[in-house]
Formats: sequence, structure tokens, C-alpha cells
Amino acid sequence: MAKMLPVQSKEIGKWDEVFSNCLKNRIGFSKFRSLIVETSCKVPISGQACIESLMRQDRPAEIDPRLLVYVQILVQSGQVDIRDVLTCVLQMFKKSSLDETTTERAIACGRQSYEACILQGLAHELSINGRDPDASIRTKFIHILKPLTAWLSYFSMSYDGTNAPSGPALEVADAFGRLLATYINSLSLVGILDGGPPKAFKKSLGRYLPHFVALISRTNVELAQSLDLLQKQAGLYESSNKGHLEDGMLDDTGLNGLTYHESVLDTPAVNTRAAPYILLNAMLAGRPLFDDSAMFDYFNARYNGDIPTLVTDLVTASFDILANAINRTESTESITLIRSFLTNKLPTILDYYSSMIFPPLTTELCISQALNRMDPAAYMSYTQMIDLLGSAGMLADARSEFLFACALHRLIPEQSIEGMLGDVPMQGMPEAGRYVKDELVAQCTAQSGRMDELIGELENMEGNAGEIVGAIVEVIQSLCVTKDTITLKAICDALSRKTQSLDIFLLFIRPSVILQPLCQLVDQWQDHEDQGENHPVYDEFGSIFLLILIIQHHFALQDHDLGIDYQGSFILKFMRGGYLARDPATLSEHENQRLGDWIRGLYETEGISDELMSTCSPKDFHLLVATLFDQSLKACQVGKLGLDTLKGGFESKDLLEPFLLPSLITGLGWFAQRLWETEKAGPELDILLPALQALVKPPSISGDSAALHEAVLSVVSEPLINSLMHILNLQPRPVDIEPLITTLKTHTQPRRSDASSHTDLETWSATPGGGILAAIRHTINSLVQWSQIDSPNATLPSYTHRQLVAAVQMLGAKSVLEALVDEIVKSQAAGPTDVLLDIITTLITAPTAVDFPPTNGVGPTHPKSRLSLRDALSTASDDAYTLSKTNTSRAEITVRLHRRVEAQLARTGSQTTIVTDADAENAMLLDLGNRTAAAAEETLATDVAGMPQEQLDNVVAEVMDDIFAEGGGGRKGGRTGEEDGFMDI
Repeated sequence: MAKMLPVQSKEIGKWDEVFSNCLKNRIGFSKFRSLIVETSCKVPISGQACIESLMRQDRPAEIDPRLLVYVQILVQSGQVDIRDVLTCVLQMFKKSSLDETTTERAIACGRQSYEACILQGLAHELSINGRDPDASIRTKFIHILKPLTAWLSYFSMSYDGTNAPSGPALEVADAFGRLLATYINSLSLVGILDGGPPKAFKKSLGRYLPHFVALISRTNVELAQSLDLLQKQAGLYESSNKGHLEDGMLDDTGLNGLTYHESVLDTPAVNTRAAPYILLNAMLAGRPLFDDSAMFDYFNARYNGDIPTLVTDLVTASFDILANAINRTESTESITLIRSFLTNKLPTILDYYSSMIFPPLTTELCISQALNRMDPAAYMSYTQMIDLLGSAGMLADARSEFLFACALHRLIPEQSIEGMLGDVPMQGMPEAGRYVKDELVAQCTAQSGRMDELIGELENMEGNAGEIVGAIVEVIQSLCVTKDTITLKAICDALSRKTQSLDIFLLFIRPSVILQPLCQLVDQWQDHEDQGENHPVYDEFGSIFLLILIIQHHFALQDHDLGIDYQGSFILKFMRGGYLARDPATLSEHENQRLGDWIRGLYETEGISDELMSTCSPKDFHLLVATLFDQSLKACQVGKLGLDTLKGGFESKDLLEPFLLPSLITGLGWFAQRLWETEKAGPELDILLPALQALVKPPSISGDSAALHEAVLSVVSEPLINSLMHILNLQPRPVDIEPLITTLKTHTQPRRSDASSHTDLETWSATPGGGILAAIRHTINSLVQWSQIDSPNATLPSYTHRQLVAAVQMLGAKSVLEALVDEIVKSQAAGPTDVLLDIITTLITAPTAVDFPPTNGVGPTHPKSRLSLRDALSTASDDAYTLSKTNTSRAEITVRLHRRVEAQLARTGSQTTIVTDADAENAMLLDLGNRTAAAAEETLATDVAGMPQEQLDNVVAEVMDDIFAEGGGGRKGGRTGEEDGFMDI
């Protein structure tokens, strides 16, 4: 190590004298601490100047490990900051790289350089600091970023693909890499990465770290892999690689912005009654959005171990959302879904928490307290109070069903139900008792009709739906693996006829859990060569394919929600263009031949032959249907095909038979698209409308086909109605169109999506004072007022999360977020905003279909279709420092809100883990962390390992004498705090 140039200052000279005397006279550690405190009081000095003064005391002829201990004491005492040491050591390293004497000395001694030893000690300090994530520690870690960036910049500038570090420089690079790994790993522990890495970190580390990883990989592959993995897990990379390397340096604005966030103090958090009410409403507003692991993490973060209160609030909120749905006159399907949640899902959640409730409190007591907080009369409007057997009866039934479900799950004794209800219950426990999934799977395997019975029981309010769903899903997955398509067809047909039962599935699973194996089976479908007839092949394929399309339509799923992302997927290809006709000129010769065969089969022969189906796979046929219909209509338009012949083909027995019926989804979808594209009335409508009527209202259809035909119409009725209404606007033809619309409306089923009705949108948009944003402000105010009244008679506020979703879709997340922050800013002048802050935090954290992950850690990633409120808040938080210069209050509110949101959405490990190769990566990281911590303890031993044995013994003996002498009692006295402090080095 080369000497630094002396600083001409009396203050610096005094410190130089203190450090020189301490090293020369072998001053012990306690006395050294006292001298540091005394000197800093008399002669104040910056941390940078202090560490430089100590480092100037090194002499080329001797190597003093005691100096390393002094460095640690300076850091631990606060006289010197880690960033000061890093800056000083970098200057030392730069000079020593050019100083041949220093390099030769290190090589001759066969030991690490001072720089490497100090960096190892700093790594240990960082690992200790990371265990105490308070504000001061976070600020310290923020300030360390700048010298770390300088180190990375130096390595980037000094070494390239042809010039790699060697000798002592290589040891320094390795030690710096371990310190860097400790630093990145500690960022999440101290809370800096909550909500994603700040821009300054992404900019600085993202620019230089890849180059350093490539550099260190030449000599230490394991460390390079660990750094690369840590960078990816922390998200420390830039989205763009544009710009010069100098642009990656951390500027003062970025550093000040990070420091500003730490300076904003939090206000006390409160748990409002509105928060779980909002959360559960969001989970059930559209398709059920239940991720158990994320939900448990959310509740754990929110209630911080107060499980009795959590259980009470959860039960209360569940009945609140049922009463809200009744008051809002939601659809029967929505109310049924909420009742199923109460009896089938909620008891399983309570069962999870029941083991965390300890005497004298019990789950029964928590449930009883929740029921006592509710007043049925408070949930009804005046008109509903007249119908006591209606809404009030429904609430009473729901209480009874819920309590019996809790008894089924052994959360409460059955004999307690009458007392909790205050009346003799009209129902009892299910005769079959509590189901067990594995037993149900065995029953389905042994009994052919058992599966139909279970599907029929899905809508029962008894508490067994979760086990039924688990059994059905397991059987379907097993059948997909074994390719038992005959049995699978029967299950798919049964589920296709009971669309509302599909809602119950999503209380317990994601759509991809059931869709992924079905889609994979269809994608990998191969015709059964050993099967004599091809009708069954089309029949089985069609039933499975129809269920996939029904689920996709019913829940308004996007491609990524299916759980598949592999290239060449038939399902994805169909979803993206299956309803569109293709120009015959773009078809292959084989496709054109198949198209001609199908046209002749429909209109010229007696029916679809088995020979035709043997030459065309079901997948190829379904991709040809739209083109088949298009070419048929065009042939009719030019007179090559008569209208009666066309209708006869559409009304043919084969096209309306189960093995081809699912293809009508494609055909009728093409009709909807074609009608919508029609710009004026003309002869084309004289062909389209009669042809459509032949498919929608066939003169005759078999009993087996009728149910599938209804399922097909449930998928396409809505777009067909919209297209027919469009035609009515062009030229009123009520005689032809209105009967079709009437028929289609009878088959329209409500979809489980978060889309709002036209009536709601018109009402919200017409709200005085700002349209839908004014409606949201009114909703928030009613939630705040309700939360502040601790009474069962408080009026339940009307709420649907679809309102917020609609606002984000219409106005964008940024505009909606600004309106939410405006509410907090305006309310701040009137008093505390804790309740309002909690409610708005929950509005932002509540799940939506757009942000809901399609899979649980496996499968395709979720693409971002638009900015979410959380994304907009994160961006606003990054810009809070700049905002604080003009609007301090709004900037602080933004920081607090972002902090609350990220804290509630933090994942704490409750999720079920899937064993993958990631386990090996985690083990590698753990090993790296252990070795990084241990490296500091070994610093002294490593440093003196190359000394002659006599010198080594003298150094160790001298240090041990100091330790035990200061501990009082000699070496036999055992380890002391001083010894522990030294051994940390």
C-alpha cells in the first residue's frame, strides 16, 4: 500500500500523532476507544480525513494486523462511516496498483493486501447492520451506494476483455465482490427494495455490475453467479442500455431523493372496518381473485399477529359484503357466489388461523363477537324491510349456513349454534359429514356416476365445496396425463352445462390450474389410430375444447390467464384469430383441399363422412370453420349456392350433432364479426340473417345436442346481440331481427368479470362535480364516516370495486391516483387522516383481474396491459423529492402512502413453495452469505498467514494478552465483550 500525501493541517497532524502512538505503543482496544472519543471532542475531524490519517501510519517494512482492528473500532464508534472507508481504500487501491514496491511486498509475503482485508471486514459490518433495519441504517446503506459505484466504475475503466486483474488486485476484486454481494443481499433486509429498487440503484448498479460480474467470472465462477442472481432478484438493472458509462454514476439528486424518503416520518397506522370490506369486495366483484398465500401475507402484515381481531374483522366483513350485494340488488349469481364464499371458503381461512388463537380466547368467541357487531335491519333499505322473508331471510339463512359450516370444520361445537343464532336452526349438518379430497377421488375412480353427483353438490352451502373442487381438479389433471378422453368428455360436458358452478372453482384455484392441463391436452391432441370411427374423436375433442372456451368467455380471461405460453399452441392460435376468415389464396394446398371437402360434405353429399374426418384433424377443422362459413356465404351471394341449400347445410343433422356442435362457437363468432362490419343494408343481409336464424333457432335438434347448443349460445349470444342491434340502427327490420335477439337473450348468462354495467357507468359519469372521480370521492367519504362509527346500527355504505376499476380504465391510473391523493391533502387540514390513509391504501392494494398473477410462481409471466394504481404510486414516490421543493405536504403524503402500500403487499413467505432448481440457487446464496460473514472473522488469520512462524506467534500472543488483560482476570477468565469484538474482525 502506498502512502497518501500528508495533509498540512494542525488537526490532521494531531490525529496522525494519536494513531502513530497507538500503533507504536500497542495500545489496547478499550484505551483506543477512549482516545478516539477524547480526541474527537478536542479536535473534530471528518470521517474521511480520520480514516486517511490512520491509513497513513502503515510502514512498508512491517504489516500490522492491529490496524485492521482499529478500522473496525472507528466504524463501530461512528467516528468513521463505511462509505469513508470505501472511498479511502479505493484511493489506496488505485495507488497500489501503480506502485510496484507495494505489489511486490504483498506477493513476497504471500498474503492479502490491506485493501482486501479491510473490504472483508466491511462486508461483515454490513451483514450485521442489515439485521437492524431502522431508518438510520437505511440512510447509511443509501450513502454507501456512491462509493460502491465508484469502485465498480474503476473496475470497468481499468479492466476489459484482454486485461484482467491478477495477484493482489485479483484478491481485492474478489473481496470487493463478496462485500457487494452482502450489500445487495442486505438491501431488501433493511427495506430499501420494498416496492422495487429505487431508480438511483437501478441506474448505478445496473450499469456497472454486469461488467464486474463478467470480470470476476474468470476466476470465481460461483461468486459471479451469485452476484448475477442477486442482481436479477433485486431488479437492479436498467431497462435501456443507452448512454455512456459516466451516466451511471449516482448524482446528488438521486442520493438526496433517497435520503428524503427516509426523513418522512410515518403516522400511526389504524385498522379500519372498511379495509377488509373493500378487499373482499374486490376479490368477489368480478371473477373470484383468491391467492391464499398473498392473502395470508396481507393479513399478517396488516394485523401483526393480532389473530382474534383478524378473525372477527374477517367474519364481519364477509357478512357486510353479502348485505351490500343485497342492498345493491346485485344479480342472483353474485349473491350466490358470496354465500358460497361464506360457507365454503371462509371456514377454511378461519381454520388456518384457529391454531393461532390461544386461551382464554377461542375461535367460537371471535365468531360470536363478529355476529354481535351486525344488525340485519341496518343492511336493508325501506323497500327491503317490507320484504322480511326476502333479504332479511337470506341474511338469516346465510348466518345459519355459515355456523353449520364452521361446525363441520370443527371451529365451533354444533350445540353452540342455537345460542349464537338466538333461534332453533331449520337445517342441520350434512349427512355425509366433512368430505376428504382423497376419498372423493377414490369414489370417482370406483363409481362412474359419482363425478356428476359431486358437480351437482358444488352449489350446496354446506362447507364441502373446497374438497369437491380439489377432487374434480385432481381427477381432470390425472385424466389429461393418461389421455383418458372418454371419461374426460363426460366431466367436461357436465361442467359446460353448469356454468355457475365454475364460479365456485375460483374460490379455491386459479383458472390456469384447470385450464393448463386441458389446453396442453388439446394442443398435443393426436387422432386415435386404433379407433375405428372418427366421430368419437371429434366428439371428445369438441367437449374438451368447448369447456375451455366457456371458461375463457365466462371469466373474460386473457391469453396469459390460461397458463400456457409455448410456441405453436393451437389454443393460443385459435384465441387470437379463430373467428377470422382467411383468404383461400393464403391457404396451403392441403388446407384448400380440406376446405373443399367440407363444403361438399355439407351441401352436396348426404352428410359428413367418416372418411372426411379421417383426413382432417379436429384442430384443423376448427381453424377452417370461419373460412368455411365465409366461403359458403360468398358462394350464395354470387349464385353458386342457393339460399335453401345453404340453410339446409346449416340445419343439417351433422352440424348440430354433439361431435360438431362446438364448432358453432367459431361459426357464430364469425357471423357476429361479419354483421358488425356491415356498413349499410343490402342484399347481403338477406343471406346473413336467414343463415344465422338456421343456426340460432334450428327447426329440430336432438335432446343430447340441445344442452350443448345452449352452452354454445351462452358464449356467443352477447356479441351477436350487439351486432344485431347495430343492424337495426342501419335499417329497422324487426320482423327478421327482433325474434333472433329475443332468443339470444334467453341464452345470455352473466359473465364473472369486473366490467361495469352501462347503467352504473352512466350514473357515475353523471355525478356532479367531476363525474366518476366525484363518485369515487363520495364513496371514500361514506367509507370514512362508516369506519368512524363503532356501532352495529351504522348505515352500511354502498360499494363496488368495479367503480374504481372503471375509473382506471377510463381515465388512467395516474389521474385516479392524483384524485386519491387530493382527498388526503384536503382532509389533512381538518385533522388526522389515518382512517382515510388506510382506506385509500386498501383501494390501491386490492386485487384486480389485470394485475392478478395467472399462476403461482410457475408458467408464463403476466404482461402489463396498462399502468396500475400501484405502478403510478411507485412512479410518484420516486419523484417525491422533486415535488417536495414546491409542495411538501403532497410529497410527504405520497411517500407515506407508497410506504403503506408496499408494506401491506410485501410477501413474507406464507406461500406454498414449489421445489425447483431455484432451491439450489437459494442454497448457493445462503452459502455465500455464510462465507461472507465468516470471511471477516478470518481476516486477521488470513492477513498473517504468510508471516514467519515466530512473527505470527508474537502477533497472536500480543493481541490475546490485550484482550484478556482488558477483560480483567487473564486468559482463564473466559471470553469478554472485547474478545468478541476482536473476533468479529
